[in-house]
Amino acid sequence: MKIKKYEGKTKKDVLDKIREELGNEVFILSEKIIQPKGIFKFLFKPTVEVTVTLDETIGKPQNNSNSIIEEKMTKFEEHNKFKEIELGKQSETIKSLENKLDNLENLIKTMTDKIVSQAKVKEDDDKKYKNNILQLFYDNLIKNEVDKDLAEEILKDLDDIDEKNNVNDLVRIVYTRITDFLGKPEELKTDKEDGKPKVVAFIGPTGVGKTTTIAKVIAKFILDNKKNVGLITADTYRIAAVEQLKTYAEILGASIEVIYSPDELVKKIENYKDKELIFLDTAGRSHKNEEQFKEIEELVKILDKKEVFLVLSLATKYRDTIDIIDKYSEIISDYKIIFTKMDETLGLGNILNVKMYTKKPLSYITFGQDVPDDIELMNTEKIAKLLLGSYEK
Repeated sequence: MKIKKYEGKTKKDVLDKIREELGNEVFILSEKIIQPKGIFKFLFKPTVEVTVTLDETIGKPQNNSNSIIEEKMTKFEEHNKFKEIELGKQSETIKSLENKLDNLENLIKTMTDKIVSQAKVKEDDDKKYKNNILQLFYDNLIKNEVDKDLAEEILKDLDDIDEKNNVNDLVRIVYTRITDFLGKPEELKTDKEDGKPKVVAFIGPTGVGKTTTIAKVIAKFILDNKKNVGLITADTYRIAAVEQLKTYAEILGASIEVIYSPDELVKKIENYKDKELIFLDTAGRSHKNEEQFKEIEELVKILDKKEVFLVLSLATKYRDTIDIIDKYSEIISDYKIIFTKMDETLGLGNILNVKMYTKKPLSYITFGQDVPDDIELMNTEKIAKLLLGSYEK
C-alpha cells in the first residue's frame, strides 16, 4: 500500500501529478485547501492538497475512476474561486494584518494598543480592575468563557502593579500563570508493559467525534511511528461508526475486531498479543442513562493495565461538560483529556476550566474532519495567547 500527498496550485496541477505517478487506480483518503502562512499570507492564493493511496484491495475504482477524481477536484476549484473573491475583499486590510504576529512581543503590543482606545470609553464604574491591562485580560478571559472565579484567580494580587512601567512584567506574569495552570500536555505512552501490548481506551459521550479522533490517533502511530496496531470496537449501536473504523483500519493496514459484549474483550485482546498498541473504541453513551452507562463501566473494569482518554467537545457548554466529567469519574479515576471540535467554537475557556476542575493531564486537540491531519498535541502556549486576546489561530 502506498500513501502520498499531492499539492498544486490548481485542479489541473494536482490531477496531472496523480495521473503521471499513479495513474487512475487510486483511492482518495483526504482532501483540503492549504492556506498560505506567514505575515504576507493574504498576498498568495491557497493551494490544493490531496492524500491518496494505491492499493488494489481497497476501494478499487472501476471504469469511472477518472470521473470520481474529477468530481472531487471540481469541489476544490469551486472553493478556490470563492477564496479568490474573499482575498480580493481582504486586500485593503493587508497592512493591519501584517502586524498581527503570533509571538509574545506582539501580544504585549496588541494589549497596549487596545487599552489606549478602550480606556477612553470605559467608565470607572464598569471596571473590575483599576489596572487597564488587567481589565482587558479579564474581559478577554470572560469572552473566551473562562470561569469567572478562575479568571479572578489568574489575575490575583496584580492590580497594584504600575501598568505604565511594568507592561511587559504584567503580561509575562499572567501568561505564565495560565501556562502553568494548563500544565505540560501528555502524549500517548507507547511502551509495552510486561511484554504485553498497551491497551488504550477511548471513552466519552455521544456526538463528540470519538470515532474520528481514534482514526486520527491510529493513523499517527502507524504512519509516523510505524507501530503495529490493533483495533477493537464496542460501538455496535452505530453501524456507520463500525464501518467507518473498518474502512480506516483497512486503509492503514490495521487489524480490527468487533465485540458485542464486555465478556468478549479479554479474548480479543489475547488475539492481539503480537501487537504493540491495542485501541478500544467504546460506544458513546449519555451520562444520564444509567443502564447504558453500565456497559462502559464493565468494559473499563475488565481492563487491567490500560491508558484511558476521555474525549470531550469544546462545543459543549461548561455546565454540561462538568456533568459528563463527574459521571465518567465514577468509573475511572486515571485518565487524560482529549478535546475535539476546536474549529466549531470561538471560546476556548473550557480547556482551562476543565483542566483546573479535574487536575488531569491534557493531551490531544482536534480541529477538523481530515484524517490524519486535523489533530495535534495540545499547544498550551498557543492556548494561553488565544485566551488573552492573541489573533493567532
